[in-house]
Amino acid sequence: MEFDWRRAIDRYSEDLCAIAARLIVMAGIQAGRTAPTLPRRLYWRILSLLRHAEYAARRLIVMAACKLVTITMPTTEGRRRRPPNSVILGLCETLRRAADTAPGAPLPAFQLFDPFKRTGHPWLEPDGTAADEDKDFPPALPPDEPVDAKTLCRRIRALANALSDLEGQALRLARWRARRHMESARPRRWSPLRPGRPHGIRKRPKTPIGELLKDCHALARDAWNTS
Repeated sequence: MEFDWRRAIDRYSEDLCAIAARLIVMAGIQAGRTAPTLPRRLYWRILSLLRHAEYAARRLIVMAACKLVTITMPTTEGRRRRPPNSVILGLCETLRRAADTAPGAPLPAFQLFDPFKRTGHPWLEPDGTAADEDKDFPPALPPDEPVDAKTLCRRIRALANALSDLEGQALRLARWRARRHMESARPRRWSPLRPGRPHGIRKRPKTPIGELLKDCHALARDAWNTS
């Protein structure tokens, strides 16, 4: 029996939409409101959830691009026209207006590609020299101190916008995949998924977002390798 990719995508997109809606409320950016700063404690709590949600959303887009979208590369004469595509309907309508930006402000773009792992040695200073083991640890930062949250809020809105327009995101990735062998294709990568496992994934997840990320990662790798 063939695997029902649409049903899986619908299921996980609904779960991710609920998480994105929770992040919007936690950051206080509903209906175009802004949050220039957030308490440090809340900032890190939101960021820990957001990272997992972004990785899961990228894998959901991979599944949709590989299994629900058909891209036909146009001929040289027809490359200025939009390529034909299939339609993905009914995904995450609840976030359609939840993450509105201010009137006239551009919508933040969602990053379709995983960031690469850092290769720096954990015991080296930024200049490459060995760290002093006897150096005192820096003092703990105040948990309620306000920190800049503009970038964090843009990332939350980008996630919500991507989930509310999953078809458009899947088309972006499918077009890149169709032309990735060309010199003009950017970025120059073989896959949108970074080698190895995504940040924070566990064999035995202890949270719902961890379980969601684990499932989406396994399905995305299968969709990418078998399509």
